Amino acid sequence: MSEHSGPTLTDARGMGGIIAQAGFDYQLWDALVRLPAWLRAPVFEGLTAEGLEDLEARFFAPHAPYGHVLDRFQAKSAPLTRSQVVEVFQDFAAFDSAHPRVARVQALVTPALPKDLQWLARDSDRVRRARPFYAPFTDVLAASDGKLERDIVNEFGEELGSVVARSIEVTLRNFPDRATAESMFASSLEREFPSLDLSTRRVGLAFRTLAEHVATQRGQMVDRATLLGLLSDSLGITVIAEGPLRVHVRSDRNSPVEAAVEIDASPFSGTGLPSDEVWQTLLLAPFDCTARWSHRQGRNRLRITGSYRISTGFALGWSFRSATGFELEIITRDGNWATDDRPRAHESVLPWEIILPEHLHDGRLVVSVGVLRNPARDVQTASGLASETGMLRAYLAQPITCSREAQVSAQAIKNAVLAATARLAPQGIDFYYAGPAALAVAIGHRWNAMPATQLHEFRAGQGYVRTAMLR
Repeated sequence: MSEHSGPTLTDARGMGGIIAQAGFDYQLWDALVRLPAWLRAPVFEGLTAEGLEDLEARFFAPHAPYGHVLDRFQAKSAPLTRSQVVEVFQDFAAFDSAHPRVARVQALVTPALPKDLQWLARDSDRVRRARPFYAPFTDVLAASDGKLERDIVNEFGEELGSVVARSIEVTLRNFPDRATAESMFASSLEREFPSLDLSTRRVGLAFRTLAEHVATQRGQMVDRATLLGLLSDSLGITVIAEGPLRVHVRSDRNSPVEAAVEIDASPFSGTGLPSDEVWQTLLLAPFDCTARWSHRQGRNRLRITGSYRISTGFALGWSFRSATGFELEIITRDGNWATDDRPRAHESVLPWEIILPEHLHDGRLVVSVGVLRNPARDVQTASGLASETGMLRAYLAQPITCSREAQVSAQAIKNAVLAATARLAPQGIDFYYAGPAALAVAIGHRWNAMPATQLHEFRAGQGYVRTAMLR
């Protein structure tokens, strides 16, 4: 049997929590104080006490290697010496080395630090709290982060200090008794769910119910649904009314948001355009991961928010296609464009000018779609067509103002492309588009049973260039 390179559930470190029962209440109470914030996040999947660490919480993370990450906590109810703090940090560093990119954060929770390390919690907390305010000033944040990292490296050495600075936190938490823990739990509930009318008796019942349940499930996963159900039943109120799952596409123009599955599309939002391989690994793969996870969660209605370019929007709609059971609410400045907002009979026609192609171009179907701007001339130049007769042209000379118009448009474009593919049997599709990104999402959502589609996007000074390939 080969030697393992990290902690396991049955070695001395992994068994430590089971063998040493003292302090279990402390780590349990800390978990319950954190729980309301975790429950607000739809990506929170559950927690376990006394697994590889005193407490671990698991989150869905579409960009992570395994599609999930852990928040890990080592809770020490008594003050620690400096050597004990270093030992905890070394345990965290060993896990990080053996299992890189599994832990999002690892935290030491303790009532107090040794006097010569008190600055560590104070300075880290000060920088963390100020980060949202100074977010627009990247150089200000970089200076503070850099100074804190240098101080930590000077304290613990280059190897350990760099890990501490990057992914280890310290939380000072003092629970002199259960009543204090219940009070902190109540404060956490009020902060995360300010609209709820909570009675002291009900909050106390919720605290006890959750504590007893997690205690009886040591070493096992207690999932989000169970925790949320226990909390709602104890409070006698629905804590979270599950609606559409929010999927937020983050670009270089907006910030991360809470209570959403976040897709980091910032590499695709600037002036440059990555290669097809980058589109596949950094965008299409996270979209696909999110789609599979959403299905497993039974969350097939998604609310799409954020800022994204045309190709990102098309790929997003394609990843969550109607044929795979998804319905989307595409949030725009004009309102919510729901993909199941079907038009009435008198709304089923828009003045789209659609001209089907006479032939293929190198065995491929060239598709030109424009709203308010007709890109056909640019498409002809980019594709190398001798004339416009070799492309499918679709143009709408008026804006799209609501979800029903978006659905009419998406269906009209899809029907035209299906007709052309049935007649000409192309090896693939080259798709060129000029119009609102939200409509690109709606078209992608209907892009089922199509040949492999190469997306193109217009760039000033370059014309149309290749972006993502949808296979």
